[in-house]
Amino acid sequence: MLVSLTIRNIALMDEMQVEFSSGLHVLTGETGAGKSILVDAVTLLLGGRAQKELIRKGEDKARVEGVFDISDCPAVAALLREQELYEGDELILSRDITVQGRSSCRVNGTLLPLSQYQQFTALLMDIHGQHEHQSLMDERRHLSFLDASGAEAHRQLMDRTQADFNAWHDCRRQLDKLQKQSAQASERMELLRIRQKELKNARLAPGEEEELAKERDRFRNVEKIEDGLREAYDAVYNGASPAVEALRTAVSALGPIEGLDERYASLRARLDGLYYEAEDVGLTLRDLLSTLDSDPDRLEAVQARLDLIRRLSRKYGGATTGQMTEKLKEIESELAGFESLDDDLDALTKQEKALSAQYEKTAGELTASRRGLAEKFEREMEIQLRDLNMAGTRFQVKLLPCPPGPLGSETAAFLIAPNRGEEMQPLSKIASGGELSRLMLAIKSVAAQREGVPSMIFDEIDTGISGRAAQVVGEKMAAIAKDRQVLCVTHLQQIAALADHHYLVEKFFDGERTRTRLTPLSGDARVNEIARMLGGDADSARKHAKEMLKGKV
Repeated sequence: MLVSLTIRNIALMDEMQVEFSSGLHVLTGETGAGKSILVDAVTLLLGGRAQKELIRKGEDKARVEGVFDISDCPAVAALLREQELYEGDELILSRDITVQGRSSCRVNGTLLPLSQYQQFTALLMDIHGQHEHQSLMDERRHLSFLDASGAEAHRQLMDRTQADFNAWHDCRRQLDKLQKQSAQASERMELLRIRQKELKNARLAPGEEEELAKERDRFRNVEKIEDGLREAYDAVYNGASPAVEALRTAVSALGPIEGLDERYASLRARLDGLYYEAEDVGLTLRDLLSTLDSDPDRLEAVQARLDLIRRLSRKYGGATTGQMTEKLKEIESELAGFESLDDDLDALTKQEKALSAQYEKTAGELTASRRGLAEKFEREMEIQLRDLNMAGTRFQVKLLPCPPGPLGSETAAFLIAPNRGEEMQPLSKIASGGELSRLMLAIKSVAAQREGVPSMIFDEIDTGISGRAAQVVGEKMAAIAKDRQVLCVTHLQQIAALADHHYLVEKFFDGERTRTRLTPLSGDARVNEIARMLGGDADSARKHAKEMLKGKV
């Protein structure tokens, strides 16, 4: 349960700390005092939308912190241990928001993503807003109310139904995609085979184009190449005074004196090396001249090959021969995939049928569970409505078939007959505002009998009721509060008088700014607040308030 709540810079609240305990707590005050702002702060703490408009004017950020006693919350303790955040029976949640729109969440001081943070808050407290009873007018919500009254086995069956539907739906999507591919396969395979033949017949080799371009350039410049090679050959090896002969003469000239000085020997050795190098160059030039080819047929063949490669390159987006070779591999791989398409279709069709059958089985079990749950829900709702001064009201849950989905194969609609002898009609068509409030409280009372969160907040759920109906609503909240902590924002004195703890929310001006404060009431202060809510003559109202609070103050 919530032990304490600290609020900083939320709306008119600059800094406020409130202590709570077990039982029924009510918050009262004049309209506009800030009762709903307090609920907004708790909603923010529990992971609700971080609205920067909540931040007090002139401040950069706001903070809400809640301390919870989790000694009776084994699910929360288990989750904390699983995430290595357990620090005993006290749990501290905090939420910060900034004017830039950023927010942060912490569990026992550890920063967590919002989704992970909400795993804890969902187990700690439920908030039932002042307009939530209007959701009963929306039949799309009725199934969720019914399911919420189910035990753990029912919730597990819902989870299995959703998981089986998702598996079937994913398989169905893959099968649809494969069937579309199969329908398009014939045309696609024809195109791929044309491209495969074209690239395969081309017999392309990576780097081939560059080599062919070099060969073509040699053919085109054969006379220029021959002139250069011949001139170089004559100068080195075959001319009137070839370089090799000059080097041989120089080597011979230094032979008789190389023993007289190391420098002469070194020069002779260097010249000797140059002689053999020049001789090798000359022989290479001779070989190049002898193999020089000016074959016009080969030039034509090379040019034709280059034209083919460049035409294919343009067709395949400027690809190189290496890239086109890889493209051929991709085409052959895709063709191989098409060849196994029929086998894949058969396998996926069988899988889809199996998953569909599994979903139908699980969804059927969920339908059966809902039928049993609906019967029990109807009985319990009529008991709760009798306690809420709606004796004689008949309540029915009608399960209606719907297309298969993650929630199963049916939806639900609530029907009532408020008066004896009347036919059952859709709740959304005949229930009044006061009846809706009591119906919602009845639903929450049924849900509270199941395993649920330890704390509940009702924000003016008593809208539209008064008199005896208000009294029984208060009694019902007090009954829920015997097993759970209940916080209730109310404007009804009948409910306020039944509370174990009473807080006054009021707005005041301190000479500089308007602020909101929360004050625990007891004794005469509580009598005075109940008297204010009663209105009328002050003395008689106080007297009436004391009667209402007998045993409470």
